[in-house]
Parts: sequence; C-alpha cells; structure tokens
Amino acid sequence: MILDATALIDFQYLEDWDWLNNYYAPLYIAQELLDSDHLEAGTKTTAAEHLTPICMDTEVVFTSFYQFGQEARLLSIGDRSTLAISKHRFLLCASDDGLVVKFCDKYQIPYRRTLRLLTEMVKTSYKSAIQVKRDAQMLIDQRKKHISSDVLKSWWASLD
Repeated sequence: MILDATALIDFQYLEDWDWLNNYYAPLYIAQELLDSDHLEAGTKTTAAEHLTPICMDTEVVFTSFYQFGQEARLLSIGDRSTLAISKHRFLLCASDDGLVVKFCDKYQIPYRRTLRLLTEMVKTSYKSAIQVKRDAQMLIDQRKKHISSDVLKSWWASLD
C-alpha cells in the first residue's frame, strides 16, 4: 500500500500504524511527497518512522507522472508520483483526496479511503464500531477533515 498525504495525516492522527502494518504491509510513500515543502516536519517524521520511501524509477512511471500533470494541473507532484507509482507497481493507494480518487477510478488503480479502512478495523475486530465512530469524529473535529454529513450518516448506519 502507498499512502498519499491525506492518508498519512489521517493515520498520524489515528496512530493505528500497527493495524495498518498487519493488514497492508509493506507501507510506502512517494519520495517526491516526502521531498515536498507541503508536509510539516512532524508529518515527515511520522512518515519516516512508519513508511518506506519509494521513488519513480522507470520511464513508464515518469510517463504516467507527466500524463497525470497534463490531465489535471491541480494534482500536486506528490499526488502524481503516488498515482504513477501505485499504477505501475500495482500498489493499493490510500487516499481521501477527491482528485486522487477520481484518477484511481479512471485508471483502475485500487484504493482505500479512510472510512473504509476504519470499517476494516471493525471487521477485523481491532476496534469496535463505537471506537471508529469516535475516530472519525476526532478527524473531523481535530484534523478538520471534511466528510459530508450524508456520507457520514450512511457510514455510521453501515457499522450498526
């Protein structure tokens, strides 16, 4: 699994790295994302502790990286490299970024959003439904994560 910035920050708040490692190891992050000025120092430290940096290392990966930039100028360098690496290394992409998810759908890149990962924590008996609901609320309150009320209601109902 390769995490983008949104997934990295979510798990930095959740601190559930053991679970993520147990079910999705090895865990990667694009080197280009680590090299960007957009991550705070603490987030970079968390990434260094829990994720293995992976570089774009082939022409086909660079070609996809370039193509993604041509298709969507709003995709950051970190997002484009995460997508390109995920596509060509056949890695599951963890992201809650709407544009990244749109590209995952378009290019048949498998992905997991945070709420799905929280659901999997319940299904694997790592956490209870009450605990993951609290986690989601904490991400909304403390991280200022936006989850639409309709999505949240539907997700809460699916846990019961």
